[in-house]
Amino acid sequence: MLITMDDFSQTFTKDSILKKFHAVRKQSLKLIKPLEAEDMVIQTETFVSPIKWHLGHTTWFFEKFLLIPNLKNYISFDESFDYIFNSYYLGVGSFNEKSKRGFLNRPFYQRVLEYRKYVDSYMNDLLNLKLSQDLNFKVELGINHEQQHQELILMDIKHIFFSNPLKPKFLETKKNHKKKEVRYSNEFKCNENKKFKFGNNAENFFYDNESPSSFCYLQPFRLDNFVTNKDWKEFMSEGGYENFKYWLSDGWDFIQKNKIRKPMYWVDSNNYFTFYGVKKILDQLPVSNISYYEAQAFANYKKKRLPTEFEMEFVLSSSKKNGNFLEQANFEEINYNTELFNMSFYGNLWVWTSSYYVPYKNYKPFKNNLSEYNSKFMCNQLVLKGGSFASPKSHIRPSYRNFYYPQDRWQFSGLRLAEDI
Repeated sequence: MLITMDDFSQTFTKDSILKKFHAVRKQSLKLIKPLEAEDMVIQTETFVSPIKWHLGHTTWFFEKFLLIPNLKNYISFDESFDYIFNSYYLGVGSFNEKSKRGFLNRPFYQRVLEYRKYVDSYMNDLLNLKLSQDLNFKVELGINHEQQHQELILMDIKHIFFSNPLKPKFLETKKNHKKKEVRYSNEFKCNENKKFKFGNNAENFFYDNESPSSFCYLQPFRLDNFVTNKDWKEFMSEGGYENFKYWLSDGWDFIQKNKIRKPMYWVDSNNYFTFYGVKKILDQLPVSNISYYEAQAFANYKKKRLPTEFEMEFVLSSSKKNGNFLEQANFEEINYNTELFNMSFYGNLWVWTSSYYVPYKNYKPFKNNLSEYNSKFMCNQLVLKGGSFASPKSHIRPSYRNFYYPQDRWQFSGLRLAEDI
């Protein structure tokens, strides 16, 4: 049976959904607390959005899809916001081009904060009503949508600060209390053929691209630990970026055109940029901010392969949900071979898979204007699994499908290699 938004049960009580709504809204403001107004409007690349825009867009989502259609006598805060804070929903009107979001010196940051408070107060009114299944689903979608943007906010902040020639810090360096580190293997083995049920058809929230659930067959495989900075230095020193034999044709053209010879935030082979400023590269940490093209080249270099999304989903389904998530407030990748993450494969960095982001058989998108949420992007992108240090823990599940273009590197992505056994 196909699952639609009408099939979602009310999994939250009135008090709990109010609490979750306000917690997520407060988290967004907490993330941007270290920023000044000058930081909020910068757009360093077309794939980056100004932080002020994220704050406005997530608010617009609640106003457009929940308050305006469902709360009597609601008056829009500012009708011009409908144009500047719409992202890509053609079904609800025209919008400001993504590449021009950095032109928005107005409205002022304080005006956007007023917008958030205004919408939040009316969301209180709406959430105190008896919600239909459809409304309950849309509230959960809005909450999950804002959680997605919390990770995007951090991705964009890092690129904005990195693009500044002064390489300023976003966060003050934490005091590390050194502990003796006990090493644990973070490898996974599937030793037999498996009939695996992938996807999602649970009663709690999930995105349309995770359904319908179905079965696939997995053959025995091994999933390695995260590839480390030391591994990547060896790849570089052995000519990994200079040898076309490791690269897909499109990937080779991409790195030649853009003169790419190292991961995105590496300043050189010894130092890299973090939220805490420029730091020495630690060899044991997972390599991060690499594209699918780079991940595939490294797999070829090692004579291994990238895992499929179904293999990764199987691993996650078999794993404890410990991990380096947003709640840990590390704001960077950490060594996963420690007791806390023993036999856990969540968080830290998104894992590139070899699977294209395409619809499952019998897929149906969300209804009406929300059909644009995921379905329009099912072309030329690859699936990533597992979450990162910037992903809220409650937002991630085994069936979650993140997706990016093969050249994208500003997301918090790493890789694990797989091989058949």
